[in-house]
Amino acid sequence: MHRLSYNANGLRNLTVERAVEEVAEAGYDGIELSLHPAHIDPFSFSDNEASVIRKALERTGIEACCLAAGADNLLSEERFEPSLVHPDAAGRARRVDLVKRSIRIADMLGIPLINFATGKRKPEVDPADARRWLVEGITEILDSTDSDVTLAMEPEPEFFLETNAAVAQLARELDSPRFALAQDLGHCRVVEEDYLASVERHLPITPVFQVEDIKGRTHYHEIPGDGDIDFVEFFRILRRGGYEGHVSVELYNHSDVYRHALRRSHEVLTAAAASAESSSED
Repeated sequence: MHRLSYNANGLRNLTVERAVEEVAEAGYDGIELSLHPAHIDPFSFSDNEASVIRKALERTGIEACCLAAGADNLLSEERFEPSLVHPDAAGRARRVDLVKRSIRIADMLGIPLINFATGKRKPEVDPADARRWLVEGITEILDSTDSDVTLAMEPEPEFFLETNAAVAQLARELDSPRFALAQDLGHCRVVEEDYLASVERHLPITPVFQVEDIKGRTHYHEIPGDGDIDFVEFFRILRRGGYEGHVSVELYNHSDVYRHALRRSHEVLTAAAASAESSSED
């Protein structure tokens, strides 16, 4: 059965230790930790910092299910740049290095997955070149890291790979047990013609979900219950498919009302999951 978690990128006003405690107090089963100078800085993260996080997890009894390694502003002032498909080789190497650092941090914390994305393709970059650079970068990461951590790529609207199908194709090409799809339900709603069909079709290669609500097809993360996502049918799909991973709420844009976002999300998603279970038993 699925488990609910909350992405700490929506709790950046707190210390990472307090973020773990808030997530546990709101009733979640897990937390998705996130690279950010306020929580986990990949360029200075120490054994002592790892110990603080591990003790907080042990004390609260929740699991760190994933490390969100998208890092929108750690490498430059231009969001998500340089990316894995950046035109400059040195830039791409910096992003590859960041993913490698993320894997080492995940190992330090006992986290099984990292979540990352391709970044945007700049207009001057040929799609074939972007594809080649992407494959080369991920292959280098997989080949040069001695770890069991799975790389879960998240499709992102307007990024080079923005659909579940595109990441699934890349997974077939890479053919690695350590590469998978991190679905984002809201992103599916924005870019997919039939978002729920896409969710179900790609469930077998999905070890983690990010969720938020969406109004219409506008890419703005809403608190669950404030948009148009059919969460009951989403949980029916997970139930039919035997999904046992985490469903991680991602509300990075609601940190100013984090307690409301934490509790409202848990309330709405728990109710939707219960409705899905009840209807499947009728």
